[in-house]
Amino acid sequence: MADITLTLVTDANALAARWRALEQAAHPSPFLTWDFVGAVAARCTAPHVLAVREDGQDVALAVLNRAADALHLHATGDATLDAVFIEHNGLLVRAGALAVIAPALRYLTGIARVVMPGVDAVHLEAAGQAGPITHHQARFAPAVDLRALRGPYLESLSANGRAQIRRAIHLCGSDLAIHRAADRAAAAAYFEEMVTLHQKSWQARGKPGAFAAEAMRAFHRGLIAGGDAAGAADLLRITAADRTVGILYMLRRDGHVCCYQSGFSRSDDARHKPGLVCHTRAIELYRSEGAATYDLLAGPARYKATLAGTGGQMLHWFTLHPPGALAALGARARAAAERMAARLRRASGTSRRRIPADDIQAGGGGGWHRSN
Repeated sequence: MADITLTLVTDANALAARWRALEQAAHPSPFLTWDFVGAVAARCTAPHVLAVREDGQDVALAVLNRAADALHLHATGDATLDAVFIEHNGLLVRAGALAVIAPALRYLTGIARVVMPGVDAVHLEAAGQAGPITHHQARFAPAVDLRALRGPYLESLSANGRAQIRRAIHLCGSDLAIHRAADRAAAAAYFEEMVTLHQKSWQARGKPGAFAAEAMRAFHRGLIAGGDAAGAADLLRITAADRTVGILYMLRRDGHVCCYQSGFSRSDDARHKPGLVCHTRAIELYRSEGAATYDLLAGPARYKATLAGTGGQMLHWFTLHPPGALAALGARARAAAERMAARLRRASGTSRRRIPADDIQAGGGGGWHRSN
């Protein structure tokens, strides 16, 4: 019988040790390493640890921040801070023990509603067993299955994709090269150059860019500086004739490589396509190192389809409610609508006329949807 608890985090170092021990048996995504989760937890105002234990051993762990009458899974509940946009999220679960997710979520719904950003289909299904779901959004995360490739990577692409990339590589010249940041100092320098390139490109399009807020830059500076010595964050710089073509900011764990952000040199020549060039070189590098998946993360950008085709998986953002919560919310909304109707009748002098509740459109029921 599993023992499930939710307690306030009082010793971050002790939790980090437990988390890293479970990581070895869980094989998580890069977003569920302590490097990333610990950086999120450090920003939380009321971080709690969910622990599922069997025979005195951790089987599953999660950090949830209690904010705005909800529990936020590996998020703060503050939109500015949560712009780091976690994906491949979920409970950190020992391999082979996914069955504990549903009872863990049922336990949480006995406490509060649970905001679950960027989780996989396993967590969505488990949540459906725990309570009603609202605000559900699904986003496809394209990815290249490196182990399924037979022959050169470019040969796996469409004829048009191959032609675009080969032409762009040719335009870069014969000295096209890829460099990995060898230590944290180099990674920090690559990151700052990437931010500059990224911001310049997006601001030229009239948009603020992902790193406009200092909170976003500070999070990643801390992640890069304080990460595991093995390096969950991996910064790659692609050059041609000592000119930066682009920089890729990657997160990696157990052969799962996620392209988190990027910055590319701009060109007025549409044939150059620095993004496709940089990703192609990175895919070839990680494949040569034995990585399993090159993940482009959620979003409908055209370049992702060019690089990954139809490969990838669906991720889900939603709020999980306690059983019966929506029915109670609906009843309260109908009662509020009846009270408002009564006030309107009194104000208009038509108090004898009863307005059926079904004729009043009440908000806050079970049909909520949050727009992007």
